[in-house]
Amino acid sequence: MQQSNYIERFVNDYLSGEKTTMNLQNLTQKLPKPILFGIFGATGCLIAGAIFGEMWLSLTRRPPQPQTVVLLMDTSSSMWGGKLLEVQAAATGFINRQNLTVNNVAIVEFADNSQVLTNFDADQTELKQAIANLTPSGGTNLAQGLKTVASLLRNSNTPNILLFTDGQPNNPRASESIARQIRDTGINLVTVGTGDANSNYLTALTGNPDLVFFANSGEIDQAFRAAEKAISQLSDTSGDYGLIFSIFRIGAWSGFLGLGIGLALIIGQNYNLRRRLLSSQEVALGSGGGFLAGVIGGAIGQLALIPTINLPTLAIVARMTGWTFLGTLVGGGTSLFVPNLPRGKAFVAGGLGGVLGATCFLLLNAVVGVIPARLVGAGILGFCIGLAIAFSEQLDQAVVLLVRWNNSESTTISLGKEPIELGSSRNAHIYLSKDAGFPVKFAKIYIQEGKILLEFDPSIQKLPKFQNMKVLKQELSDGSNRKFGDVLLEIKQKNILK
Repeated sequence: MQQSNYIERFVNDYLSGEKTTMNLQNLTQKLPKPILFGIFGATGCLIAGAIFGEMWLSLTRRPPQPQTVVLLMDTSSSMWGGKLLEVQAAATGFINRQNLTVNNVAIVEFADNSQVLTNFDADQTELKQAIANLTPSGGTNLAQGLKTVASLLRNSNTPNILLFTDGQPNNPRASESIARQIRDTGINLVTVGTGDANSNYLTALTGNPDLVFFANSGEIDQAFRAAEKAISQLSDTSGDYGLIFSIFRIGAWSGFLGLGIGLALIIGQNYNLRRRLLSSQEVALGSGGGFLAGVIGGAIGQLALIPTINLPTLAIVARMTGWTFLGTLVGGGTSLFVPNLPRGKAFVAGGLGGVLGATCFLLLNAVVGVIPARLVGAGILGFCIGLAIAFSEQLDQAVVLLVRWNNSESTTISLGKEPIELGSSRNAHIYLSKDAGFPVKFAKIYIQEGKILLEFDPSIQKLPKFQNMKVLKQELSDGSNRKFGDVLLEIKQKNILK
């Protein structure tokens, strides 16, 4: 009796699991193909990025380079009052965020003259105490302050100046000339301005409007954080990778994304057609082709990034370039396994998906940080590429083959010059059961000279079931249907063929 209960429970559990699987399959089969492709692309790209991509970046990560920053603080008399307190809080926050075991930070103030408050050997306590002791007085001798900082940074690696000022300098022309000389020596100059500071003049000092951060009252800390991020990008503190290795490193990372997208979209196409999910040939095509597409896209993006590293706005365009190339190449490769998908439109659709994915990545990077942005961005990239490719296929469908698997599930396949194969082969586009007597090669449907043709394979005449078949080629039209086993095929024509 007890054994009978175990058996009954096992059967019920099995049937329950089978029912859940069938419900899931029914749900996904009813999804529009663009959404289905998007889900598969997102899943493949996210898994590849999370497992292989992040592991690769971790294994190839090099120690961070020391970052040298001088806080050049305007302590002229206009800084009296609440403004000074807000600046001191923002500067203290900057110090708290620094890893002083790696980075070197010094503080210089300028008013009528300039003075080094702390050198690069100061610890966090000394730096914060110097900020707390800032006292406003006198004029705005920015030229002298820049000279002092230039001398301090003379032999430094990755030198940076973070200038804070709230007004016009005593000698604008001299300050601008010295700032230009400082930039020519390879020192990065980033400014935070408030009050009466002129943003156009600060742009003249930095040579780049993207390195100027203007703040109103209550926004100075945000401006300091933005300036800090710009310095990190300018200094490339992630490690000394060199040109060749950085291209190889990022190329391989994006290669894993391409591999994930390629395999996922092949699986999505086969799932949509109820075929085996992957063959050995498709594994080779999807992984090899996808990885190569990703490597090329990543390398191009990295090469495009190098000349724009000091121009944050153009650097964004450069990063988008790599993902766009990745999407374009993956899109073109998708046309190899999606029947009658025009390669040109596949390239365009993939590129558009890459642009959308890259845009989302860059927006996320500004909000949640690099690693979460990379992973979520990878998923969005895969979704956008899959969505765009499947959508472009459906836009191009003038004639489709509607495959009804049963009363509630169906699939559409684009018809064109490439034949849609029917048979019991696992490589056939439409699988017909071998147990029902269908041969490996049974028939194909294609368009030739404006005619929709159903052509049976001559070998079927040797089979008893089909030996009386005399006409091996039939012309079909809009609404024509044929039933083979449990599968019902119907022609759907959107417009008149030319």
